[in-house]
Amino acid sequence: MANTEHETRAIDSLEELGLREYEAKCFVALSQLSEGTAKEVSKVAGVPRSRVYDSLDQLRERGLVDVRGSNPRVYRGTPTDTAIRTLRNEFSAHIETVSDSLAELQVSPQRRNDECWTVTGEENVTERGRQLVDDADREVVVVVQDDERVVARSTSWIRAALDRGVTTFVQVPSAEVRDRIEQLVPGAQVFVTDRSPDGGGVGRTLLVDDDSVLLSSIDDETAAGGMETAILGTGGLGSRLGSLVRGGSASTRRLTDLSESILADPGERFSDD
Repeated sequence: MANTEHETRAIDSLEELGLREYEAKCFVALSQLSEGTAKEVSKVAGVPRSRVYDSLDQLRERGLVDVRGSNPRVYRGTPTDTAIRTLRNEFSAHIETVSDSLAELQVSPQRRNDECWTVTGEENVTERGRQLVDDADREVVVVVQDDERVVARSTSWIRAALDRGVTTFVQVPSAEVRDRIEQLVPGAQVFVTDRSPDGGGVGRTLLVDDDSVLLSSIDDETAAGGMETAILGTGGLGSRLGSLVRGGSASTRRLTDLSESILADPGERFSDD
């Protein structure tokens, strides 16, 4: 029996939450039946009869299926709200266990005076930026280009910095972008600068305490919406990049050239040219 789009999505999502394939199919089948025998579930789910009983028993043990002890047995899925709450509680418990275990295993990071790391993916870039903001002691500067993707991806940093109460500045290239930021993040201190990008790609920049810098680039050619890659500079590299961001001694192209040279040779140090 062919699955509809909604069935397929539900099955895939349940598998990602930890259900086995046949368990997910049986649960989705029971969602389409008010109740049913193993034979009926097998027919709707497209699961072999020999595997239906084990799958339904596993679902029952997880609190996702109720059983009526008739002959033959009749099964029904728990209400959707109850099932979602059960799965969420299981997921949260797993996350807590992993968090506690990793905290016990993790060693203290060795901080050097001159570090550079590469971060790939919009969510990862955003999360690393949030970590920098969470560690800020004095000041956060966010540099936003005239691109709606950059504006949208930068707002969480601005909002987090304001929530922390550290001094927060947002640099934008135009009054239009300023108005957009002020609309999305009321209370932000937004300044229009005359440092317009002169090529070198689109991306966002985060400067924290004149010590750490996250500088990203969005590549339109790699994925719908643009794949984002960033360099994260701390210590000496962070300070050097930070001075370029603050002083405007380098254009977006200059910063991009520096980023590419770092990525090509992470051991390279900046010159003073």
